[in-house]
Amino acid sequence: MRQMIRGALMMGVLAAFSLGASANQLEISASRELVWDQTKGLYEANGDAKAVRGTQAISADILTAFYETASDNQDVTRVIATNNVSFSDADLSGTGTRLDYNVIENFYELEGPNARIISKDGNAQAENRLTFDRANGIIIADDEGEITLQDGRLLKGDYIEITLSETEEIETVNARGNVYVRQQDGKEAFSQEGTYDAQTGKALLTGTVKIIDGESVLNGQKAEIDFNKGISKLIAGEGSGRVSGILTTSE
Repeated sequence: MRQMIRGALMMGVLAAFSLGASANQLEISASRELVWDQTKGLYEANGDAKAVRGTQAISADILTAFYETASDNQDVTRVIATNNVSFSDADLSGTGTRLDYNVIENFYELEGPNARIISKDGNAQAENRLTFDRANGIIIADDEGEITLQDGRLLKGDYIEITLSETEEIETVNARGNVYVRQQDGKEAFSQEGTYDAQTGKALLTGTVKIIDGESVLNGQKAEIDFNKGISKLIAGEGSGRVSGILTTSE
C-alpha cells in the first residue's frame, strides 16, 4: 500500500517538515500543502514553498526534496524547485524557472529563460541554463551567457566559465564563441575567444578581433584590454598577419 502523509494549510498557517540531523537540518515549508511520499522517498511542498538550511535557502511555487528510502536518517540528497525560483547561498543568489540542486555534490543547475546568478562583484546570466559548482567555485553559462561586473563592464559569449575565489569573488572569466566585450566608457570589442583576469583587470581576446570606439574601428588577431587604464592594444597574427584601423579625424 502506498504510504503518504498530507499536510494541508488553512487560513495561511504555515506547515513544515524538519529533515535530517539537527546540525545539518533542512526545513521545508509551504502555504498550501506538504506531501510526504514514503514509498518514493520524497517531500513535496506546494504554494510559496521554501527550503532552508543555515545560510542556504531555496524558494519556488513547488519544491520537491528527495531522500534515500533505505537510509535511517532520511537525509535529503536532491531538491528540485519549479516556477518563480530563487535561491541564496551565503553571499550568492540566483533566479530562474527551474532549479535542480544536488545536495551531496553541492551543485546547482538553474534553468531560464534568463537564468541569473548574482555574486559580490558581478551578475552571470544565460538564456537557458546556468550551472554552479559550489564545491569548486565554478559558474558556467553554456548557452548565450553573459556576465556584467559591478562597474558596468560586460562580457558575452556562447560559452562562459567563471571561477570564484574562496571568498566568492570573481577571479577569471573564460569565454568562447561570438565573444563580445563592452568597457565602462562604451568601447566595444568582438572576438572568438576571451579571457579576463580580475586581479590584473586585463582581458586577452583572440581570433579575428575588432575593437570599436565611436566611428573608429581597429582589427587584428589578438588584443589586450586593460580595463583599469582604459588602454586597448591590437597585436598582429603570426606570418603575414597585420593590424589595421579606421580612425576618425577632426575636420
